[in-house]
Amino acid sequence: MSAGYAITTYKIQLNYKHLDWFRQTQSLFDAVLAFYYELLEKQPEALSLSNQNLLRHLELQTIKQRDGTPPESPLPFEKIPLYFRRAAINAAISMYRSYMGKLKAWQESQEKQIKNGKLKMENSGTESQSDSELNQIGKADLHQNLPPFTFNFPPESAKKGRPSPPKHLHMAMLYYKGMYKDFADGSILLKLYTGKAWAWVKHRTTGRPFPKNAELMSPTIVIKKKKVMLHIPVKEIVKDSRTAKERVQQNEKFVAVALTGSDSLAVCTTIEADGRATAPYFIKGGKELAHRRKLLLGYTKRGIAGNDMTHTVGNAALSVPQEHRPNAKYYEKITRVTDHYAHEVSRKIVDYAIKQGAKLIVLPELKESFYQAKKPYLGKTPYDFIGRRIARYVQYKAWQQGLVAMTSKPYYASTRCYHCDAPIAKHNTEYQNPSPNFYGGKNFICKEGHRGSTALNSARNLGKGFYNKFYLSVA
Repeated sequence: MSAGYAITTYKIQLNYKHLDWFRQTQSLFDAVLAFYYELLEKQPEALSLSNQNLLRHLELQTIKQRDGTPPESPLPFEKIPLYFRRAAINAAISMYRSYMGKLKAWQESQEKQIKNGKLKMENSGTESQSDSELNQIGKADLHQNLPPFTFNFPPESAKKGRPSPPKHLHMAMLYYKGMYKDFADGSILLKLYTGKAWAWVKHRTTGRPFPKNAELMSPTIVIKKKKVMLHIPVKEIVKDSRTAKERVQQNEKFVAVALTGSDSLAVCTTIEADGRATAPYFIKGGKELAHRRKLLLGYTKRGIAGNDMTHTVGNAALSVPQEHRPNAKYYEKITRVTDHYAHEVSRKIVDYAIKQGAKLIVLPELKESFYQAKKPYLGKTPYDFIGRRIARYVQYKAWQQGLVAMTSKPYYASTRCYHCDAPIAKHNTEYQNPSPNFYGGKNFICKEGHRGSTALNSARNLGKGFYNKFYLSVA
């Protein structure tokens, strides 16, 4: 059985005495980054080099050689540590490659539209040109690094979707070895710029413990207002790195999961090697989450000066950019609360799969298609349906434990009976008339008399469909 690895970012809080030293260091890092970014803009052809060769190419242009040869474009900062400079160069390369990649994709889309005749040229008042000549001009311009169009598109067509260069050349500081040391026992020694000189400063750290036998990779320092965080990638060995196809071929049992918007945020069932659905497991917490959200959304409606109702509040405020929302801190709390429950539920799903001895977890495919977006429980914001977030967290948590989480299309999972495949009618209580179109029904009944939990029925149907499609075809 081959081994693999999983990388998870741990967020650790730093206890500091000199916040201004962190800000001075970040400011210097951004200045060095900006210097190399502007240098790259002057030579975009250098992007054909690999990252390592490009880093060396930029260094040779900006630092003095061993034989004393002065550089072409000397770095306008004194006493910049080697690994600090290289981290800034790599950040500049990353930002410039990202921008140029987006620009190239936009150019190709514009060229495709020109070929298809979707962009209409405006008559500039000069002598007319044939469509083929205009297309040739357009192609020539689109292959430039920063294309100035020489003929007139409609303004809304020419500029629509065109990426713009980054306005703020800023990136959190990545600390390579040489910029930090003695990282153990709840403390770390960091090299910081005080505004006059570089100094080694010891800091205590607060956060969850790292797993045993894990490799700690280069940390990133993130400054948010008065809080300084250390983001540390942690590399763990995964003993079982078989693919999902290999696990299916070896007839491993798996866990099927239904994600709901009710009190049971997730419902799991184990599908045995012979196709039987066993060991149902309900993970609750939806009512608690809804209650906490409701309280926080209520706080967003308070404290508006003079009861000014021109401000959007509650769920309606989600369409307003965060920086312009009144009481934005409560919306941040809603995001954190939602994250907490998503992590908690995803951990319970993985623990359940391990307890059952399953090596595969099957989740419903929740694409943001037009049809699915119309369903109330598939809202796209973190304030609505939590299922997408749970599914995303399950995937990396499962891989850390040697399991594979994958998605499957839930065809008729919530509208058919698992036992007889007949259409189902949903209801909440025994006094309510069941209806096939009732949204939110916790219970179901079919014409053959089968009844039970709607969410568990969906989980069983999801597992049944996956088993019939992949396991039976292998057999």
